[in-house]
Amino acid sequence: MRFLEKDLRIKITGGFIVFIVILVVASITISHGLVTRIICNDINQYMSDSANLTRNVVEVALESRGARILLLANYPALRDPAATPESRAAALALSVQDWSLGHDVLFTDTNGNVISGTGKLSTIANVSGTNWFDTALSGGVTFTYLSNRAELSAVFLESPVFTVSAPVRDSKNQIFGYIVAFTKTSDITKTVASVHIKRTGHGFLVDKDGGPIAGRIFPAVAGISAASKQSLENLIVQAATGNSGSESIQYDGKKYLIAWTPVKQPDGVAISGPGWIIGVAVPTLEAYAPANQIAMTLLLFALGVLTCGIAASFFLGRSIVRPIDELVSSANRIGAGDMTGDIMIRTRDQVGSLATTFLRMRDYLRDALLETSRTTARMSALADEQSAGTLDVFSNAEDIVESAVVLARNSESQTQKFHNLIEYLENMPEKERELASTREARELLQESEILAEVGANKAIEIASAIQDQRVAARDVATAARRLSELARELDKMVKKFKI
Repeated sequence: MRFLEKDLRIKITGGFIVFIVILVVASITISHGLVTRIICNDINQYMSDSANLTRNVVEVALESRGARILLLANYPALRDPAATPESRAAALALSVQDWSLGHDVLFTDTNGNVISGTGKLSTIANVSGTNWFDTALSGGVTFTYLSNRAELSAVFLESPVFTVSAPVRDSKNQIFGYIVAFTKTSDITKTVASVHIKRTGHGFLVDKDGGPIAGRIFPAVAGISAASKQSLENLIVQAATGNSGSESIQYDGKKYLIAWTPVKQPDGVAISGPGWIIGVAVPTLEAYAPANQIAMTLLLFALGVLTCGIAASFFLGRSIVRPIDELVSSANRIGAGDMTGDIMIRTRDQVGSLATTFLRMRDYLRDALLETSRTTARMSALADEQSAGTLDVFSNAEDIVESAVVLARNSESQTQKFHNLIEYLENMPEKERELASTREARELLQESEILAEVGANKAIEIASAIQDQRVAARDVATAARRLSELARELDKMVKKFKI
C-alpha cells in the first residue's frame, strides 16, 4: 500500500470512489427494501383480492343454486303432504327441465325414503347413510361436493357434482321431507380455472381436508417428500380455521405464495358440510419477478452512477492534483537552479493561494540571490584590495627587518670596536691612563659602547617585532586571499542559478 502514500490522485480518487460505492450500496439497499416491501404488499393484496373475487363468484353460484332449491322446496305440490307422487314428480321434472346445471332431483322423507325423483333417481328406495343426505339433515340450505366413486354410482352419476338440499315444510312449518338436487360443477370449476396470476399462478377450491374440488393447491408430483406433505397439512389446518390468510410455503423444493379465504353462504355462515376453502397460489419467483426486475434496474442504474462517479472522481482528483504537480515541477526547477519559469494556476481556491505564495517565495529567493551575487562581487574586490595591501605591508616589513638586522649588525660591530678601544686604553701605561684626555676618552668609549649595545638590542627587538608583524601580515594576506576565493566560489554558485 506504499503507492497510496506517494500518489495524491489515487488517494483522492479512491476516497471519492469509496464514498460513492457506500452511498450507492446504501441507496440500492434501502430502495430495494422499500420497493420489495411495496411489491410484496401489492402482490399479497392482489392475491387476497383474487381469492376474494373468486370466492364471491363461487358464492354467487352457490347462492343461485340455493335460491333455486328454496323455490322448489316452497312449491305447493311439494309442501302439501297429501299431494300425489305424480304431481310431485311433475314438479321435480319441471324444475330440472330448464336448469342447465341440474342433473336430477329427488324428494325424500326425513328417514331417507325416496318419495319421488327424476330420471333413474326415482328407482332408489332409500338414501339414508349417504354423506350428502346426512348433510341435508342439518337443516337449511346445504351443499356437498360429491366425488366418491361409490356414492356417484349409487345415484347413477360418473363425474363429480354439487348436491344442494333444502328442507320441505308443511303448512305448520314442520319439516317432513328434503329436496336434494344434483348439479353440475362446470360453472364453479371454470371460475376457479379462469384465475391466472403471472405465468403459472392459479386458483384452487378444496374441502376442509385439502381434497381438490376445482384446481389444486400445488401441482401433482409423484413421490412427494414427507416435508412437503407436512407443509401441505399445516397449510390445510391453518386454512380450515375459517379465517382468510396468506403464507409462503416450501413444496417439492419450490417456494409458493398462497392466499386463501373460506367460502361462505350469503348470510355469512360457513357452508354446511365440508367447509370449502378457495384461494390462489403462485411461485414466489414469479410473484417477486417485478421486484427482481426493479432490483436489476437499480443495479444497472447504480453501475451507471458508479461509472459516472468514478469518472467524476478521476477528473476531480486530476483538477486538484494537477496544480500541485505544477508546483512540484516548479520546485524541482528551482532546485535545479532555474528560477525563470512561471506557474499557470489561475484558480481562486487554496491551491491558487498556495501557487501565489510559492511564486512570491520564488521571487524573494531570486532577489536574494541577485543581492548575494552583488555582495559577493564587492566582497571579492575588497578581499583583493586587502590582499594587495597586506602584500605591501609584508614587503615594507621585510625591508624594515633587513634594515634593522643591518643596524643591529653595525651596532654590534661598533660595540666591539668600542670594547677593543677600551681594552687598549686599559692596557696603556699608567701615566698615560692618568691623563685627563685619556680618562675622558675611556669614559666616552664606555658610554658609546653602552649606547651601541643598547642600539643593537633595540634593533634586534625592532627586527623581532617587525618579523611578528610580517607573520601577521602574511596571515592577513592568506585570509584575504581565502576570502577572495570564497567570494568567487559563492559568485560561481549564484551564477549557476538561472535568474
